[in-house]
Amino acid sequence: MKNFEVTFKNGLLLDKQTGKRINLKPFETYYLQGDDNSFLLEEYIKTDYKPLDASQKLKTLENRHNGYELKQLASAGDKFVFRVGLGKRFEEDVVREYLFDAALQEDLYMKKKHNKASWTLCNCVCNSPNLLEGELGFPFQNVEANSLSELFANVVSTYFNMKRSTACNAFKTFYYYPKEDRPTLYWLKSSKKLNLDLKRKAIVINRKQKEILKRN
Repeated sequence: MKNFEVTFKNGLLLDKQTGKRINLKPFETYYLQGDDNSFLLEEYIKTDYKPLDASQKLKTLENRHNGYELKQLASAGDKFVFRVGLGKRFEEDVVREYLFDAALQEDLYMKKKHNKASWTLCNCVCNSPNLLEGELGFPFQNVEANSLSELFANVVSTYFNMKRSTACNAFKTFYYYPKEDRPTLYWLKSSKKLNLDLKRKAIVINRKQKEILKRN
């Protein structure tokens, strides 16, 4: 039986004697011994996300993004779903695809500079409280973030570390939660669903039509 004196840093177990990372074999049983106060049953990284109400959010964005045009895409309390797929299945992975939900804690806006064409999403406090489909092999716990792209990255880095990129196009990745259907991976892929990119395009088209009417 091997014994190591280890330290824990940045999510890694490090051998104190050699400084090298210790990799654990999936599904094996390990016994950890340490002082009582060395074990944290709650999440040890606490990020103080403070959602803003509707008027505070808009005022904050207007001050922060002076010279930008703002358009609201969704409201606090709205829910989305997003898929995480792995390029290949490792020994410890039960499946290769997972479906999560996302809940907005404050209003979601997109922004663009005046006289520019491209829109980008504004920061928005949000969280992913549930794994809707897929098997991790252990209970899923809530993940929080300050934007939808950060939420995707945090879910990936927490549950699929180094198994795929943490980057995503949030416009195309996050789909509005269905009002009548139960969201599943099959539901998401079986036909075109409303994602943030389609909502963005609809807003842009409507905006252009109003500009044309004004000119006429």
